[in-house]
Order: sequence, then C-alpha cells, then structure tokens
Amino acid sequence: MIMVDYREKNSGVVEELAKLGAPMRFEKLDVGDYQIAGEVIIERKSCNDFVSSIIDKRLFEQVRYMLQAQLKPVVIVEGDFAETLAYRRVGYPQVYGAIAALVDMGVSVLRTGRPAETAYAIYYIYKRRVEAPKKGYLQPVKVKIVKSNKSIETVQLNMVAAIPGISRELAHRILMHFKTPRKFFKASPAELRRVEGLGEARIAKILEALDTVYPPVYMSEGNPSADGS
Repeated sequence: MIMVDYREKNSGVVEELAKLGAPMRFEKLDVGDYQIAGEVIIERKSCNDFVSSIIDKRLFEQVRYMLQAQLKPVVIVEGDFAETLAYRRVGYPQVYGAIAALVDMGVSVLRTGRPAETAYAIYYIYKRRVEAPKKGYLQPVKVKIVKSNKSIETVQLNMVAAIPGISRELAHRILMHFKTPRKFFKASPAELRRVEGLGEARIAKILEALDTVYPPVYMSEGNPSADGS
C-alpha cells in the first residue's frame, strides 16, 4: 500500500499512479508526501519548490524529519531546472551542492521531468519493496565480495555482507553506525531499526540468520554427516 498525503490529490501524480494500478490510501502525513510499506518515505518537490526550500533552509529541516522517521528517505525533484533557474537568483552550483549534501546524508535523490515520470518512480519503488519479495522477481543480484584485499576493513565488510539481504553498501552503513561487527551481531531489533536502509523485512532475515540453530533440522535428520561421509 502507498500512503499518500491528502495534499497530493491534485498533483497529477496520483492520477498517474491510479492508471498504473497502484494501491493507495490518503492520509495526513506528518513527514513526506508518500510512504511505502512502512519502509520508504518520499518527498516530492517541483524544481521551483526545491530551489525555494534551499533559499529558506526548509529543505534540510524536512530531510532531518525524514531521517528521524527511521525510514529510507527519497527526494524526487520534478521539472526542468533550466526553466526555473532562468528567473531565480541561485544557480546550478547551489542546486547541485544541495543535492550532493542530501546524498551525503544518506538520502536518495531522483530527477523526473513531469508527474507521469514521478508516478513511475514511486510505483516501481513500491513494486520492489512490496511485490518483489513475495513473487521472487526484480531482486538485486547479491555479488560475492572478492577477498583480494586482506585488510581488517574488508574482513569486517565481508562478515556483515555475508548475511542475506545485506549489500556491501548497507554493510558499510551498518559498520559506520555500530562501529564494530560484534556490536552489530549483538544488536536488538530496536537498535537495528536505527540504521538507514534496514527495514522490517531485512531485520527479520538478519535475526533468522543469527538465531537459527546450526545445522538446520533437514541436515541433522537422516543425514548425520554434513560432509557426505
């Protein structure tokens, strides 16, 4: 389900989402314009609003609230900056400096040209977050980390990234948050939720990997030797 702030009803995006068959429910959202599966929070801004929010410093205040919500934050900037900047007193350095700052804060920034494109972006975020785990498609390929570098940092990244559902990038964020692998492996679900990118589905997989007794039942019953002897 996509939760939509009621102020977005006349944005043009909602109409396009309906055409795509996206399930929606309207609410007054305290943060963001769209929320997906309790995992992703999306703020939609026109180029003009994005520029205005840089000038009045509203942009980073909104982003701080998004980060405090402990959901994956996404900012979608819709429109043509060339048209907007033609009559504004800021330029590309300020615009892309702000975008770079958002990325550095862990916020995903998407650029779209019109409401239909914004709808597609939101819809396929929904598809990946909600439908893909159920149907088994659109899943990112987990790339095995080649241990050519024997540094302790690489060993630590490999330890965390070995858990299903955790990419190397997410492993980096986890280690930056917990500082050591030991603290991560001992963390409670509440502590895990504080890491950007760790939604309930991923936390469930982490806890399953950490708490399942080894060897699994199917290996121990009728197959007393796991090495085939």
